[in-house]
Amino acid sequence: MRNYPTDSPKAMSRLLALAMIADGRLAPQELKTLHRSGVLEVLGVSEDTFDDAAGELTQDLLTHSTNHAAGMVEIEPATIDALLDEVQDPALRALVLKGMLEIVRADQMIDHRERRLLRRALAAWGDGTEPFPAAA
Repeated sequence: MRNYPTDSPKAMSRLLALAMIADGRLAPQELKTLHRSGVLEVLGVSEDTFDDAAGELTQDLLTHSTNHAAGMVEIEPATIDALLDEVQDPALRALVLKGMLEIVRADQMIDHRERRLLRRALAAWGDGTEPFPAAA
């Protein structure tokens, strides 16, 4: 995976894009929710920057992820942690996490892979509380 400067628009955009594709598909509602939420504007991220970061994420995932044989793209936990570590400012972290939450909730279902991503973000950035109980 490529590295972005700490707290950069591309670092934040990549995490939002990752929330969109964590479940293995991009639901149209997720993209609509991102734009309606205004999180890009609040973060100072242009749509072009978001689009660039999303495209670069896709390229990097195809190059650096595991489990291609099963027709899936998986990201190692250490890689997710490294991506999360590129956002250090607590206020930016809160805004990115809010955007990620809105994105994964957009299709009315939080997939186990989305839940895993959000849990890693909370472990890295949050207070350790459990807002996403395991599915029954």
